[in-house]
Amino acid sequence: MRSRWILILAAIVALLGDGRQATARELTASSAETGCSVEFNPSAGEYRIVSRHPAWTFGGKLGSPARAVKETRGRDRIGAYQEIRFAWHEGRIPLEGAIRLYQTLPIVLFSYTYLQPARAPSVAFPNFTQIPAHLYHFSYRNAPFAAPQFSLGQYSTPWLFFDGKANAMVISPASRFIIATMRGDGIHQIAGSLNSRLSSVPGGFTESALMAVAPGIRHTFGLWGHALTALAGKKRPSDEADVTLRDYGYWTDHGAYYYYKNFDPKLGYAGTLRAVIAQWRKEKIPVGYLQLDSWWYDKSFKGMSPDDRTGRWNAGGGIMRYRADASLFPHGLKAFEQSVGLPLVTHSRWISRRSPYRSTYQISGVAPIGMKWWNDITAYLASSGVVTYEQDWQSVIDQRSPAFKRTVRTGDAFYDHMAAACARHGVTMQYCMELPCDFLEGSRYSNLTSIRVSDDRFSRPRWRHFLYTSELADAIGAWPWSDVFMSDETDNLLLSTLSAGPVGTGDALGSEDRQNILKAARADGVLVKPDEPILPLDRMYIADARHSNSPFIANTWSDDGPIRTAYVFAFSRSADAGETVRFTPAEVGTRAPACIYNFFTHQTRRVEPGGHFQAALGPDGASYYIVAPLGPSGLALFGDIGQFASMGKERIASLAPTPRSLSAEVLFASGENSVTLAGCARSKPAVSVRHGHASAVEFENRTGAFSVRVSPELARPAVKFRGSNVRRVTVTFTER
Repeated sequence: MRSRWILILAAIVALLGDGRQATARELTASSAETGCSVEFNPSAGEYRIVSRHPAWTFGGKLGSPARAVKETRGRDRIGAYQEIRFAWHEGRIPLEGAIRLYQTLPIVLFSYTYLQPARAPSVAFPNFTQIPAHLYHFSYRNAPFAAPQFSLGQYSTPWLFFDGKANAMVISPASRFIIATMRGDGIHQIAGSLNSRLSSVPGGFTESALMAVAPGIRHTFGLWGHALTALAGKKRPSDEADVTLRDYGYWTDHGAYYYYKNFDPKLGYAGTLRAVIAQWRKEKIPVGYLQLDSWWYDKSFKGMSPDDRTGRWNAGGGIMRYRADASLFPHGLKAFEQSVGLPLVTHSRWISRRSPYRSTYQISGVAPIGMKWWNDITAYLASSGVVTYEQDWQSVIDQRSPAFKRTVRTGDAFYDHMAAACARHGVTMQYCMELPCDFLEGSRYSNLTSIRVSDDRFSRPRWRHFLYTSELADAIGAWPWSDVFMSDETDNLLLSTLSAGPVGTGDALGSEDRQNILKAARADGVLVKPDEPILPLDRMYIADARHSNSPFIANTWSDDGPIRTAYVFAFSRSADAGETVRFTPAEVGTRAPACIYNFFTHQTRRVEPGGHFQAALGPDGASYYIVAPLGPSGLALFGDIGQFASMGKERIASLAPTPRSLSAEVLFASGENSVTLAGCARSKPAVSVRHGHASAVEFENRTGAFSVRVSPELARPAVKFRGSNVRRVTVTFTER
């Protein structure tokens, strides 16, 4: 008997010894391609993320030693990965966790699962306490439109860390965005967790975080954002995914002339808008859609004075009835859409606490969360000619619906059902007055095509906010929307066009600036845009972190094979003229040698390899440049200098360089008889045209600048291109 117990005890000791040996072994997952690795010490519960480029290490520790450790390999929507899986305890809470290192991208995914229900979210994972020193911090404010800040917010927002060479790390929640949060000060702690208001966590609940580390702030933001949308299975919308992205629009929101009371009482609200659109058509001003702001439906009177009670459409509270107000649209929304002859974009608020909808639909706080509501309203909108649904006041909805933060599913029900119903009825979505968590939530929905990135009424004080927050919109796969302004405001129109998102104005009848509008769109209303949104240069983050007051510079581009034409907007933060702007072609996305064209002064300058461009800002403290690389033929093409995005694919469909020539395929919409192409060459180039005609070439010997006016053969029939009828003309420039 004694010998039997000795054998059993020996076996137990052996098993315990094997277990200790297994958990004591440090595990490493690594990628030779990215230079990133994960080091994991089970017995100490320690983990480290090690990057080679930049040479940074982030280290943390679990609340107990890890057990049941496994190493696996696999592939998900982001790509191939190595993963270390394990179990551990935080206090009395049993958890399973994983650290997933991707093999072709410098991306790490952290996840953890509650194995049993928990009363409060006390877990933080990852929880880095070993952090590189002297990094700058950046995140977005927990306020409408997510303004940029060079500090770290303790809520659901991406955190950016960067150094003076623009090396960067971005980390954020990767799921459950409405209830997730970031924790720490960025110096002693960087942690992902759940918000403290959450009442309980069910067993089997999983939360995750995503981390990207790489050289370049904009590059790292892009890596993080594309990984986030890939993980969710979002199909990132093209720049013509709906009519708001494709065509120039007319808006009636806050900042537009016809916002609420400001309409012709003789014509009525609907009649005034019909008159505006009729006038635009008479003057051949292109417009592709009409936006109806919150005035179009019935709201509660809370907070209104008796003198303002002209109708529930003119009230300032939540939704009472989400239908076209009968006093404004006596024949209904569909009849109005048919009379104006344009697709509609319609605004929406929160549900009033006095709305009769509360007895019909499932509503939490002020948010409709049941599928029946979303199916009913999107069916109504789609049948009325509405193509885009604008969910405004998202910050108010979040704040006045406590269950969003207290339960794990309520917030997701609101957003999931909205997206599903809109998709079912062919309606795209736009977010407005959104918090950072709403941006992140938008990474999940393919039919979220645009998102507001600055406060009401676009203007110069909004530019910096607009550019930084466009970085977040672009990362989560939605096109940035600047908001409304007037068409004679050239700089606002320019920046909105360069956003590559919606462009729309809200002029009073008769005050439209057709000449300006046609710098943003073709005569058929199709926007001529860059390939990507305009975003800050990396050194702007560094300058702002160091409290520099240097001019702000942002850029975007149009790509055609090996040729990238850059668009650069620079402005003084104090609106002072004469400040000096300086950049290199490589810094703004193209290569040297290059020619640089000042859009407003029409001056051209050449920059050689290793050189830089330097100039004084314009008289209003802003300047706009087009930067074109010189190809093997010695030719550079700026494109159609009548358009802000002069090489946009809606105008220049393709380029074909050879050692001696450069050919461009130019698109003409109906009603367009000519465009002026400009460029730069060593000598006056010869020009030949197929399916069109060209004027004599104008050439300036001192700068090498040339220009030529090109016209299509009007007798040739138009052809379909990207959904539009156009005439195609091929222009070839040849070095003499």
